[in-house]
Amino acid sequence: MAAVPPPSKDLWAPPHGTTYSKEAVNRAGELLRDFFHAPRPQDQDVLEGWDGDAVVEAMYAVTWWKQQHARPLSTVAANLRYHVAKEDGAIDEKLYVAQRLKKRDTIIDKLERYPGMKLTRMHDIGGVRATLPSLSCLTAVSRRLRKTWTIVNTRDYVAKPKDSGYRAIHHDVRRQGKVIEVQLRTIRQHAWANQVEDDGRSLGTGYKFGFGAESIHDYYRTMSEVFWRLDSDQPLPDELLTELRERYEKIRGVLRPLRPQEDQ
Repeated sequence: MAAVPPPSKDLWAPPHGTTYSKEAVNRAGELLRDFFHAPRPQDQDVLEGWDGDAVVEAMYAVTWWKQQHARPLSTVAANLRYHVAKEDGAIDEKLYVAQRLKKRDTIIDKLERYPGMKLTRMHDIGGVRATLPSLSCLTAVSRRLRKTWTIVNTRDYVAKPKDSGYRAIHHDVRRQGKVIEVQLRTIRQHAWANQVEDDGRSLGTGYKFGFGAESIHDYYRTMSEVFWRLDSDQPLPDELLTELRERYEKIRGVLRPLRPQEDQ
């Protein structure tokens, strides 16, 4: 007798053996995007005007699609640890390589931010991040991945940072039929990104997505430039340090300062 699989911890995991076409997954993503972001009075039943069975089936489909990325994600993470370990000075690859499956709520929020996006085209449902001790180490790992992996797209935010100041290298890797996003960051780049996200969470403002006061984003951009110069072993011009102090003075009542991690 075949073993019965253990019950899923996810309430919305579909019945064992259920599969969905890409078309069905995309329709499910669109339905849930509209359902969760539809305006409704506070006292209105959440399902009023909606087909409850269709909403449930859409939850199953989106959960199933997310689950399909679990095994490719684990494979990519294990391979990345191997490549990180090959680099001199890479500290401990087990501590500095992390993996995650995007939460279902986060998937739906991203579909809301990008209304034209198809769920099956979302490249970061499975994500792996390596935090590396230096810019040279980051570049070496990126070069090795380009030579040995099937990379379908690369976004080099070190060479060309985002307008926000975000810096990292992102590779979209095809593995076992699914695309997994691999992020490579230095320790300072990782500290910067975490701080922006933490500030947004603690203050209830999506700084990560460009929301909030421009003065705060000016500070983030200047701090990113400082961190990049430290990573690149470049001097810090007096003008840049003055700009950093001035921009911090404008937002010091809101945010705590970002500090370069010189001892890491």
